[in-house]
Amino acid sequence: MAIRKSKEKSLQFNGTLVEAKIKCKSALEAGGFKKIEQNDSINQLNAKFNNFFAVGSLDIGLAKTDHGITISLKSTANADNIFALFSSPNDKIMRSFNDNFK
Repeated sequence: MAIRKSKEKSLQFNGTLVEAKIKCKSALEAGGFKKIEQNDSINQLNAKFNNFFAVGSLDIGLAKTDHGITISLKSTANADNIFALFSSPNDKIMRSFNDNFK
């Protein structure tokens, strides 16, 4: 059984909920995520991430606040491989999303 670890992060987005969903889905597609699932009733997106160095998933929750949209990110990744000794797989998953969120 794989050893899995999680990491959470929160972002602020100035725009509408619909714009945030579109930008998040585009960032997931550009970041190489697979099996992207979108649940509009609870404003959540889920995607799988699998490359040579990191295997895991990213859960995205969107919430409207007084200051715009809060995007809650939670990555969960396998931490029992040799590459996890050199850099965090969760950081790679988060970076893959953040670098493409434009």
